[in-house]
Amino acid sequence: MNRMLARMLVLVVMACTAMAQGTFSDADKVRFNPNIRTGRLESGIPYYILKNARPANRMELTLVVDAGAVLEDDDQNGLAHFCEHMAFNGTNSFPKLELVNFLESMG
Repeated sequence: MNRMLARMLVLVVMACTAMAQGTFSDADKVRFNPNIRTGRLESGIPYYILKNARPANRMELTLVVDAGAVLEDDDQNGLAHFCEHMAFNGTNSFPKLELVNFLESMG
C-alpha cells in the first residue's frame, strides 16, 4: 500500500511539473482594457493610466519592472534584486528617499 501511494505521489508531482512548464501563446494574453491610456516617457519608459472612482480622492501607483531573478543570466546574479531596491532610492528631482516621502504625503 505504501509503495502504491508513493508511486501515485510521484505521478502527481510529475503531472504538476509538466503543467507548470506549459508555454503561452499570444492568444493566452489578457485582453487590454480599452479605458487605459498609454504612452511612453522621453526616457523610453512606458506608462498606463486608468481612472479609478474608488477609493475616493486617492490614487494607486504600481511600478512594473519587466525583470527578475528568473530572467537573469548567470553573470547578472542579483542585478534584478539590486534594481528593485534602487527604483525609489533617488532621482535628480527627488534626492534619496524623498520620492517615497512625497508619494506617501499624497495619500
